[in-house]
Amino acid sequence: MLSLVFEREDLARVRLAGSADPMWELVLGLQKAQTGAPPAPFVTWRQEVSRRVAGGRRDSLRLLGGLVGSKGGFPDFLTPPELVSDIGEGCEALLSTPPDRISTDLAAVFAGRRTDSWVGRLARGDPRSIGDMARAVRTSYDALIGPYWTEVQGVVAREPSRRSREIADLGAGAMLAHLPGVLSWDGRVLRTMYPVDRTVRLGGRGLVLLSSYFCWGNPVTWIDPELPPVLVYQARDPDADDGAGPELPSHLVTLLGRTRAECLRLLMVPRTTTELADRLSISLGAASKQATVLRGSGLITSDRRGKAVVHNVTRLGIALMVGASADP
Repeated sequence: MLSLVFEREDLARVRLAGSADPMWELVLGLQKAQTGAPPAPFVTWRQEVSRRVAGGRRDSLRLLGGLVGSKGGFPDFLTPPELVSDIGEGCEALLSTPPDRISTDLAAVFAGRRTDSWVGRLARGDPRSIGDMARAVRTSYDALIGPYWTEVQGVVAREPSRRSREIADLGAGAMLAHLPGVLSWDGRVLRTMYPVDRTVRLGGRGLVLLSSYFCWGNPVTWIDPELPPVLVYQARDPDADDGAGPELPSHLVTLLGRTRAECLRLLMVPRTTTELADRLSISLGAASKQATVLRGSGLITSDRRGKAVVHNVTRLGIALMVGASADP
């Protein structure tokens, strides 16, 4: 769970980023490209990327993948504090990162872990290694994000107006509570799903909300709590058609029953047991029972995040739902 602690003035200093940031999209997209079972909306994208990537592009992805795994933290310097709108601008910001910042960020990510020699040279501020990293960023962007940038911008561009309407109709607090991945908002602490337990005190600095096409499930923020606070969250509405999954195939209803099949469809987006119960209009106990059966069949996984249990479809579940291959 991630806990963002607000002071009195922080709520008034919540800002909505107006456009997609290519550096954040690249890092989060690279994670989706490496994961064994990408979320349903990215299955076709990853298949297309796999066919396109070869030669030098594959080498660049492998190099950058040494800094960004399929899950977990990644160095803050890959997503510069000053949000950018162009990959060229992002690479310039990357190249101007102070060497001590690179060293500090790498130490935070790889604490207690073995790294390859290239990461070691990068941590020591080796100019050639820094140049290699910037070139890998550009090449990886061209492979993973560039061909889809218009779609990425279109999805992200709808978010500020949507959230602004929520602020106008319901207030800033209600808007925060409705963000994808948020577990609770009590007027002072915003709690979201997160891979580890973290607390960030805003301390009057406010918060930038950056929606992202490739962010899915839990929101993301920087490792360093001293950086200007940002919360990167899923741009796609989890209740929209592309987030809720495909229509239920008749054979799936026959196999699982309508309620259980609908449960699997809804879990194309990570959801808590409470969210499942609300969307299925069933009791919390009944939702928990449905999830238990699906988990026992290998169709979903369940992870505890604080007091909540978050469920997510597996590769096998995606294959059963959309007819994709269950192989990596």
